[in-house]
Amino acid sequence: MKNVSVELTNSRYGVALRGLVPSVILADGQALDAPYALACQIVQPEEGCLVARATVANAGSRPLRIRGIRWSYDPTAGGTQGVLFPAELGPRYFCTENFRGDWFGAGTTEGDRFGYELSNQQIEMGWSEDGVFPGLFIAATDEPVGLLIAQATQAKLWAIFRWRGKILEQSRWLLEIEECPGAVPWIEIPVGGTFAGEKLFFAMVATNDPQRATGAYFRQLRRDGLFARRALNPLPAQRIYCSWNYDFMADIDEEKFLGQIPILKKHFPSVKFLQLDDGYQTCHAPGQRAMIDLCYGDLPQPFDAQRFPSGPKALADRIRAAGLRPAIWLGLWASLGSRMLQDHDDWILRDDAGRALRFGKWYGGTAILDPSVPGVRDYLERLAATVFGEWGFEGVKLDFSSFAFNAKRVRFRHGGRTQIELRHELEAIFRRHLPADGFFGWCVVAGTAQPFLSQADYFRNAIDIGHGNWNTARRIALWTANTYLLLQEPPCLPNIDSIGWSRHFDETAWETWLSFCAVSSAALELSGDLRKLSVARLRRLARTLEFSDPARTVRCPGVRTATGGQPPAVWLAEGADATLVGAFNWTEQPLRVELVQALTELPTKQVTDAWTGEPDRLPAIVDLPPRGSRLWLVRR
Repeated sequence: MKNVSVELTNSRYGVALRGLVPSVILADGQALDAPYALACQIVQPEEGCLVARATVANAGSRPLRIRGIRWSYDPTAGGTQGVLFPAELGPRYFCTENFRGDWFGAGTTEGDRFGYELSNQQIEMGWSEDGVFPGLFIAATDEPVGLLIAQATQAKLWAIFRWRGKILEQSRWLLEIEECPGAVPWIEIPVGGTFAGEKLFFAMVATNDPQRATGAYFRQLRRDGLFARRALNPLPAQRIYCSWNYDFMADIDEEKFLGQIPILKKHFPSVKFLQLDDGYQTCHAPGQRAMIDLCYGDLPQPFDAQRFPSGPKALADRIRAAGLRPAIWLGLWASLGSRMLQDHDDWILRDDAGRALRFGKWYGGTAILDPSVPGVRDYLERLAATVFGEWGFEGVKLDFSSFAFNAKRVRFRHGGRTQIELRHELEAIFRRHLPADGFFGWCVVAGTAQPFLSQADYFRNAIDIGHGNWNTARRIALWTANTYLLLQEPPCLPNIDSIGWSRHFDETAWETWLSFCAVSSAALELSGDLRKLSVARLRRLARTLEFSDPARTVRCPGVRTATGGQPPAVWLAEGADATLVGAFNWTEQPLRVELVQALTELPTKQVTDAWTGEPDRLPAIVDLPPRGSRLWLVRR
């Protein structure tokens, strides 16, 4: 392999990426003159695209420890290095981390816009606590030119993207990419061994819209097998009933749960999975439900005998006998009241200050398990064999599952494997015991577009809708737009949480919520006590599931320049034969929404009101009441 630099140029606009080369970051205590060889391989899968990968070989007589690989500019090389982007083009950068400050305060920027001016400030992107999209896009404000940079693999290492500032008055910025392990201090390369970093993807594209910039990138992921699971993913055709949101929450029992089946079979033919969410578990003490520890052996039975007298296996069998598929919620943390944690304090994950990751606020106290501990992985293997093999559940929503695998400050007790490697192993454990066409859902607090959960079927890209309210609906819409900023063709489906009816919505807001769920193409679940709803409401919910097709490509015209922290007003969900067009007023005042840009992008041969089916037209401007919306179906 030849050691070369990454070079991309658009001569028409004077945009370029020049002189980016890898170097090894040696671990603390490692001799600075440790002998090693570094090579960089660059291939061109398509015109205008490069895929680069660095490989480190240990040429010494002792193990070599490295903290990662850093891609930067050689200060001794001379020439015009860096990201060249003429100031008159108004360069802006886009990354899904830009909205992280909305919830945890974990983002780099303010969180009130999707794109930011490329300035002289030093910014780090790419490693927020929920595993954001591992890349960024730099583009002109008005001209159709941009530069996409992203991980093309994520087998072992995270990629961190850092702007290091502007070079004097030139239109040149220094960009640094650092590949690093999570939760372990170094990677050890044995004598005579080699270590390959991740593939990094670079593309010069003829667009300034991040939503249109990722076509070649996703073709690369497809070539590398990241889309293999999509062929088996049941969720585009088999949706989920989830017992959590709108009505029951943890107040669920066997009668309420199974009582939904007749209505599901009559009104919701696409709903095939009946998922029992949190609330079914036996308690260690009042307010301390068993979590992932429910199969450890210290409970007389895992399911609350008063609420679910049939027990888990008989319950799953009854669901199958009714023609549906049983699924279950699991919280990937353990109750502080469990014997598991009393027996195994060494199973608790700790941070870089040695503090245990405990959450006293929720569920009477919980702790995160350390996935590097062999006993933890053995227990999870046994749990999966029990829940899916012995009990017979065919799908799982794995909640609170991001802490160990994404959090920056955690430190594993055992070295040798990074956060990403152990995340893949956890997926493999569950996949081994689930049916091939069962579903595995990553449920984090607020995932924002992660294309490397390749063994999963969905990831949650927003928070719970809970009992249902307007402010939560707005936040979900905002984060969904953020998800789709760079994730137009996800290997693993985004899931916005469930649709349903809430008394906390008025009729206008409820219809807007459902219109958004439809046009987002990410409504995979239905929730609530369906026995309380009128036939008209049930039909509206069923129609929402029909519209929400994960095969559609979702875009928001004008998102590049949107500011103010509001969700976009116009949404397009483009399918092979038809496109949904949604206009939304997320404010408390009347709003005039322009659809001019949408009109220029769509062949409008046949337009109907999506909810009524009546012939309609797409207006250039639509006036919407507070919290109001319109949804059209445009057929080609």
